[in-house]
Amino acid sequence: MTPFKKTFTLEGKQFVRSRITWLGFAIVFIIGVYAIFHGKILIAEQQKVINQVDAVQEDQLRTHIIHNADQEVGALLYYQFFYTKNEPSKWAAFSVGQRDINAYTLKVRMLAVEGQLYDTELSNPNTLLSGNLDLSFVIIFLFPLLIISLCFNILSGEQESGIWALVASQPVSEMKVLLMKFLVRFLPIFILMGLLLTLSVLILNLPIDQPLFLIFTLSTAYIIFWFLVVYIIVLFRQHSNFNAVTLLSVWLLLVVLIPAFANVLVSSLVPIPEALATAVVQREAYHEKWDMPKNIVMDPFFTSYPQYSHYPIPEDRFSYGWYYAMMFAADKEANNSSAVLFDKLAKRQELGIKIGFFVPSLFLQNQFNRIAKTDLEDHVNYLRSVKAYHREISEFFYPYVFEAVLPAELDWDLVPKYSRN
Repeated sequence: MTPFKKTFTLEGKQFVRSRITWLGFAIVFIIGVYAIFHGKILIAEQQKVINQVDAVQEDQLRTHIIHNADQEVGALLYYQFFYTKNEPSKWAAFSVGQRDINAYTLKVRMLAVEGQLYDTELSNPNTLLSGNLDLSFVIIFLFPLLIISLCFNILSGEQESGIWALVASQPVSEMKVLLMKFLVRFLPIFILMGLLLTLSVLILNLPIDQPLFLIFTLSTAYIIFWFLVVYIIVLFRQHSNFNAVTLLSVWLLLVVLIPAFANVLVSSLVPIPEALATAVVQREAYHEKWDMPKNIVMDPFFTSYPQYSHYPIPEDRFSYGWYYAMMFAADKEANNSSAVLFDKLAKRQELGIKIGFFVPSLFLQNQFNRIAKTDLEDHVNYLRSVKAYHREISEFFYPYVFEAVLPAELDWDLVPKYSRN
């Protein structure tokens, strides 16, 4: 056996015998398995709600048809919700991303849509602050800590105990011995990561496809990066306390502080006052039209839908044709603010990705969320699809509203169904 192999074997045995080593791996493994199940349960709960949407809508519709049997269909449409759903991807449980704060089911009526797009479920603020635990969190936050805990005194510990002088006397270069020590620690951590990814595939029923290969590659590169960070600090040959404090500071900086600062920076560089302005403009535009002459209210609607201009709008009484035209006009006045809002949200996402290229933890989180389709871009696309569906629903019912048909006269099976595509 060559001196290098002999040294490698001895180092491996010493590493395996350490109780601290087993404790560190056990903690990360247990948290990793819990994170997989936690992500699975969270997404399963969302999927359960999504699966109930169609039945809830049908039940509401039957009730409203009965209660509004002698009313125009416009009266029923004031109460009837049409549900949309943002189905989770297969990888959503791996990286929950923003699905814990953004609505994954939105219900819309034929009223002005801008005021209906931003509803969300009530959530525990403590949970939102800490975030949901998923496997992506374990890889990004805990694996660097495991690497630091196993490697911070890889050289300084032996220097302080006097063992390194004996090692240096062997016919193997110090650099090779140091690299061998890192390799002894890298292999088990690499295996642990592979084991957790394998368990996630089995537990979450994930496909073995390109996203899995990409996640494996990115995670491996992230682990190698942190080994390089530790290696650089170790080469300064400082005492163990210095290494530990320095590495924990680097971890705090790269994993916590810089991503938090990046979030504040993105919010500052791309402010979105339009989020409030859109709702205010839409609401003011709607309320002020109650006191306007009806022909002024109807003009924007007839410009967009001239096929309804021959329908008479009574000036002396309420009519549903006028009411939903008023809703359309309110949305139209808010369109500019809404378009700017969506564009700025896209710019925030783009800027966050650009900053992430310089921050490994942020880059990895962005990539995980993009693969899992749990990022801001996916939510914005969902909101766009909801707006498109609202328009589709409105255009379907306009003829029946202006004709003042009764609910029983309408074939409700023809009502458009929501589709994300």
